[in-house]
Amino acid sequence: MATKERSFSIGDLITALLRDQNIHTGSWGLTMHFTANGTSVTQVSGTKMPGLAVAVSGVTLVPTAEGEDGSTDASLVNPEKGVRARLLAKAKALH
Repeated sequence: MATKERSFSIGDLITALLRDQNIHTGSWGLTMHFTANGTSVTQVSGTKMPGLAVAVSGVTLVPTAEGEDGSTDASLVNPEKGVRARLLAKAKALH
């Protein structure tokens, strides 16, 4: 069975990690870890040139200042269960 690709924005990835790690408060961002190795790259003409291969080797959730560009507020995307129920009840009451 073939699997389908799934793409995620950085914001979606932060949200998924906050939910997975059961984080409900604070503002969070993501740092990416890279590894790089020197290599030679053969061009179409056959000439070898020095090159660099870069790979993403990991990510880390990091606390950020509230409202910082690229950050996500955990209380909005992953509220605690009691808070979530109250928010849903309020939303239903407004309709």
